[in-house]
Amino acid sequence: MQRDSSRSRLSAFFRAVCLFAAAALPAARSAAAPSATLRVEAAPATLEFVRGEPVVLNATFANSGRTALVVDDYGEWLKNTIKVYVRNDDTHNLLLPRQGAPHSAVESLVLRPGESKTVSIRLGETYDLSSQGRFHATVVLDRDGETAESRPVSFSIVEGIELSARTRVPAGADESRPLRYALLYWTRNQGETLFLRVTDPSRGGAVAAFVTLGALVRVADPTLEFDADGIATVVQQISRDRFARTRLDLDVTPPVVLERDANLLSADALAERMNARAISERIDERQAEKEAGSGFFSRRRERTRKQISVKPGGASAVPAETQVQP
Repeated sequence: MQRDSSRSRLSAFFRAVCLFAAAALPAARSAAAPSATLRVEAAPATLEFVRGEPVVLNATFANSGRTALVVDDYGEWLKNTIKVYVRNDDTHNLLLPRQGAPHSAVESLVLRPGESKTVSIRLGETYDLSSQGRFHATVVLDRDGETAESRPVSFSIVEGIELSARTRVPAGADESRPLRYALLYWTRNQGETLFLRVTDPSRGGAVAAFVTLGALVRVADPTLEFDADGIATVVQQISRDRFARTRLDLDVTPPVVLERDANLLSADALAERMNARAISERIDERQAEKEAGSGFFSRRRERTRKQISVKPGGASAVPAETQVQP
């Protein structure tokens, strides 16, 4: 009991420190001198992330100065940091970093004079982004007191549209705590993308695993099945006549894709292909017959036949009784 009480006080203290840091952040950033040689740009990997999907921010850093920029978790480079600040648009509050969040959003970066680099930052490593909402993010580069920050960029976290779901107890897990496996989709890049999300109902629907399965055409519903060994198989339609089959091990962290075949044909497409092949083969046969009929030996046989059928002087070599008398 005393241990739980101490842990609760420690958690409350950490939260208070984070709230104080969040409140002091605008003043600290305004006091820092803006850099004349460093530039930061940011863009989310997509404008709408499905809940449980890794939220990725692509940040580009440029150094137009005469000295190199080094961000590292060692020695004198510790004072150089890259941080991402995320604000919830609904509450207008900055999100608190997770306990034990990394010192810098980018662990290591070296920019020589005149060089620029783009890195991908996973915001879930620093913040809890498990709830739906709209957010703004700003990337701030701090080099020994001078700063460069990106313009705020917005992104949303959506629930996704569920197509089907089933429950299952993973191998070796507690029988009273089944997980929920859901196939869902969302519109992206002028098409629809299929996802597989695994949640734990015993922990309030917390996301246990998430897999992006790629393009989806919703003519035939995608399916999810498990074999006797616990291996999951998802079959989805990816174009008018093609399907993809993905085999996954969802009992490991992170999930592992064991096999993916994106060249499966539907029954109708297979019949169409067989008909087209038969027609093509018939056309090739007729073309071969035509070419054989116009060859050297064919022309020679035709010339010989004509010579036999015509007598000298031009009379036709037919029986006498069929000749017309003058």
